[in-house]
Amino acid sequence: MKYSVACCLLTHNHPDIVKEILDRCLDIYSDHGVDICIYDDSGDCSTKELIADYISDGALNLYYVDICNAINGDHKLYLLLQGYGLPKEYDYIWPCKDRICFGASYMDRLCASIDEGHDVVIGYNENTRWDVGVKVLQNIYTDPVEFYRLYAAASTDWECLIRRRETMLAPIEWEKYEKKYGVGAECNFNQSITLFVRLSEMNACSIKICRYLYDERFISRNDKSSWGNIMFQLWIDKWVSANYSLPSIYDRYKAEAIKAETNLTALFGSVENFIHYKEAGLFDIEVFKRYRDIWEYITEIPPEYLLMIANGDYSTAINATINDFEKCFLIHDFRKAWWIVTSNSFFKTVYNERTYGLLVMYFNKYRNDMMQYGISSVFDGVNSIQDLR
Repeated sequence: MKYSVACCLLTHNHPDIVKEILDRCLDIYSDHGVDICIYDDSGDCSTKELIADYISDGALNLYYVDICNAINGDHKLYLLLQGYGLPKEYDYIWPCKDRICFGASYMDRLCASIDEGHDVVIGYNENTRWDVGVKVLQNIYTDPVEFYRLYAAASTDWECLIRRRETMLAPIEWEKYEKKYGVGAECNFNQSITLFVRLSEMNACSIKICRYLYDERFISRNDKSSWGNIMFQLWIDKWVSANYSLPSIYDRYKAEAIKAETNLTALFGSVENFIHYKEAGLFDIEVFKRYRDIWEYITEIPPEYLLMIANGDYSTAINATINDFEKCFLIHDFRKAWWIVTSNSFFKTVYNERTYGLLVMYFNKYRNDMMQYGISSVFDGVNSIQDLR
């Protein structure tokens, strides 16, 4: 590679997961000239000893960084962005969760993108979007506002957001960022805030989107998210606050950027998930009332359906969602129909196997057309599900 890259895996008491990931990617990353730095704040020496074993066995691109002075994961990321513990003067920094790695074919494209010298290289799977009507997507963005509009949600993932130190990190005035934008040990969105604030300060920037498919990314099944019990506070209160702390150049798209994240299927864009939250004790009448006035800015699900779920009336909410989906065919709102059917797996049991298969085929083609061309003719002449052939 033309530029040096440190992939920094942030870990805490996960030696089994670190081993699983290293066994999959250590050689691949080494072949691509990427170093792996394990940033560890575990309560014992298990991970440190594991890394020592790999190094003694000949791993030349692997380093261990003790970061036990970090008070939490967000603090650990914050210190890393400032260069803490880096064993070399790397050109690019790639913070990453300890449970994720990428395959050789994707690394080919990713490293080629880095070697083009962009300020930011971000990996993303466009299939995770809930809104297919955003705009025809580009590979390179030079307007930070347009990049924010389309990729603010992607910036929250600790998976593949790679920054050039010379332009994106070294010039940051960290004390100013702490006072003015709230970054620091207790900020859950250090990555997003520092990214977009720094881009707003630059006279010119270049951001490369290096897209991947699901089979090019591996995620360990042995680790679970620790945010479940605070997900509403995190992804509504704190995510909204983080966006509105950003410079005014982003004002026009802040509401859109917030919802691009919160209405994802994995968060608040699925009737099915709200039922799971209710069953898990995370969503109830009190939570519904807390956000009563802002649900429309958080999710596309009608507030009255959320109230049904909060009251335990699941079947009415599900039937209303199915009716909405079928009405979309009459009014040709296929953007909304795509979102409804892809965010709720119960549609697999609503229609027979053949009909559901046709829905998947049609909507996959529709989504791909919209992303590439901004228009699709796949549903021309279709006014109901029965018209699908």
